Amino acid sequence: MTILLVLLGFSISPADSARALVSIRSIPEAAVYYSQMAAAEDGEHMVEFAHILEASGRFSEAYRVYGLALGNSSSQSTSRWLINRRLGVSPLDTTLVITASVTNTGDAAAWNVQVIIPMPVSHPPFQTLTILSNDFTPSGGLLSARIPIIAPGQTVRLSVTVSITQQPGSMRPVTGQISDEALAWITHTLRSMNIPEALPGPCIPMSEEMARLAAGEIGLSMTVEGGLILDTGGCIFHAWDVINEYNIRIDPLLFKDDSLLSIAHNPADVVPLWDLSTTDGYELNLLFKDPACSLTGTMSATAIQALEE
Repeated sequence: MTILLVLLGFSISPADSARALVSIRSIPEAAVYYSQMAAAEDGEHMVEFAHILEASGRFSEAYRVYGLALGNSSSQSTSRWLINRRLGVSPLDTTLVITASVTNTGDAAAWNVQVIIPMPVSHPPFQTLTILSNDFTPSGGLLSARIPIIAPGQTVRLSVTVSITQQPGSMRPVTGQISDEALAWITHTLRSMNIPEALPGPCIPMSEEMARLAAGEIGLSMTVEGGLILDTGGCIFHAWDVINEYNIRIDPLLFKDDSLLSIAHNPADVVPLWDLSTTDGYELNLLFKDPACSLTGTMSATAIQALEE
């Protein structure tokens, strides 16, 4: 009796092969190769190819492939995302005007109001920041200003202008810095975190919670860092964590949508400005003595040099 053995071959697509190789810790060359094959076979995989290039720190190549995907995009939201990703993988050289606005919404004048914001500082190795002009007085990692009087209905604006040069950067591969156990804890914790309904947004409470859990459960020290996301539509205030010992950035909110770019990744469209622990997690603090006063404060930022359209 003859026994015929039939070997069945299971076909795995290049895109699936790339995804199987990618991890938070590293993106091997084979993953980039398979992703490129998938993009060549089907243009719909072009965005994923560019995304893997960016996550692996191959920024100039990612810029080119994001551009190819942008040329084929018919969706306004996708096109805007692709434009922003091209910002993220390009060197940044811009001037930002950061403004604190204080409005007296009450019926009585507010006297001797102190306005406090964190001090913008450089964040090496990817960023250099220089304060060009300033309506505040620097002191102990803070910027403060005193407003003698704010009349009812009046808004007072105080600004600090900074020059920023920044290169996109990656800490990947994350080799000896973090143990497998710690990295597994980080990803598990980020995956299980809920997005709170918080004003003005969830990024600060999520980052504070992550830092608290890391210190308490695995003894990992993190700082809550604040800054801006540069968008073709404007500048958005944002916050994330940095592992102090290794200077590795972790973005708890972004992890929900993009785990690869949320850990060990420093794109140029995310601009770190300050340590939020110096102001108890707030970008703007108002101090005044009269409890009858009613004041509101807001922060805004504008890039003087136009961002890519």
